[in-house]
Amino acid sequence: MTKKWMISLLCLAAILIAAPLWAQEKQEEVNTGQDPTKPLTRFDLRLKYQDTMIKDREQFITTPRFDKPIPLGGGWLLSTRFDLPLVYNDIPSRDNRDGDGEFGLGDFLTQFLFIKPVSPKLRVAGGAWFIWPTATQDQTGTGKWLVGPTVAAAYDISELSKGSFVAGLLRQNFSYAGPDRRDDINETIIQPVLNVNLPKFWFVTVAPEIKYNWKNKNQGWFVPLDLMVGKLLNRTTIVSIEGKYAIADKYPLYDWEIEARIGLFF
Repeated sequence: MTKKWMISLLCLAAILIAAPLWAQEKQEEVNTGQDPTKPLTRFDLRLKYQDTMIKDREQFITTPRFDKPIPLGGGWLLSTRFDLPLVYNDIPSRDNRDGDGEFGLGDFLTQFLFIKPVSPKLRVAGGAWFIWPTATQDQTGTGKWLVGPTVAAAYDISELSKGSFVAGLLRQNFSYAGPDRRDDINETIIQPVLNVNLPKFWFVTVAPEIKYNWKNKNQGWFVPLDLMVGKLLNRTTIVSIEGKYAIADKYPLYDWEIEARIGLFF
């Protein structure tokens, strides 16, 4: 799939899905799990294809994800997340000198966010993620121990549609241990979020993960276009598909990627 086709498909999906907003019907407000400050107990299975910036190299990532919010009292909530990616790629590395297709375990991610409502519409969160170097091969992980202090806020825009919101997330992701032969990581991650709920429990989310590389300022910014389209099938099942395309890629992460997801709420 060419870059032009990828952009065209994302734009077409946005037009087709957003069109019902002009004739929106009444529906009850539901939590689709998109709001980072309204976590749900859930299990996701995420399937991602990534066209890397290494010529003719691609990557497939299957990620089981488990989220569990824990009430703390006084209006506080602890949101926990656990990701264990399974990676298949043909990226050359010290463990894959010929660039053959290889499968391996990725780096294990844990996240802990403390969430507090400030008003009926506004919620704030703070915490960190921790990424553990569990990858079984060089090309399936960073080889580094990572921590990412995080702050976030979300504001309901129910005037647009019930359950819609805007949010913002700021994270400083950096390595603090690991072998010297692996590249250190120090990057700022900025993620604005717009989620619009549509009739019949469809939703559209725009949440580009913008990054700045402090270890190599000549690379600087990575900025993607991003669009997710999803639907709540019933009270316990959600599906979505998300496409991303790099529009500023001096900091080389990927050219484009697409991710499908099925999630189960408990």
